[in-house]
Amino acid sequence: MAGVVTGRVEVLVNGELVLNRPGAIARGIGESGKPAMERKPVMGANGINGFVEEAVPAECEIPITDRSDIKLDDYAQIFENGTIVFRAARGGKVYTMQGATCTNNMELTGGEGEIDLKFVGPFWTETT
Repeated sequence: MAGVVTGRVEVLVNGELVLNRPGAIARGIGESGKPAMERKPVMGANGINGFVEEAVPAECEIPITDRSDIKLDDYAQIFENGTIVFRAARGGKVYTMQGATCTNNMELTGGEGEIDLKFVGPFWTETT
């Protein structure tokens, strides 16, 4: 039997479920509990001679719906002390980032109240 595909996700910021829209992204997922490493080939005259590794941060981009009961200032104040949980909506895998920082100068789209939040941290921890 095939496994369940991660489809709709829920994102929590410091324990609070955000009104995320489709398209949330978790990047920098590697070995659980350690910084992800991106391996780049070292090319020689006769092909690949080996690989170098470069650490990449854990990142989470979340399109959310802005409403009158949401304070964007609360997100903007998250600096190296946030906890981001990126999880399958109906159970399954959970990715947690500790020590997260909100990185972006937020941009609000009128009409539908869409705003993108971006967080970075040291690594993701995967649980099921």
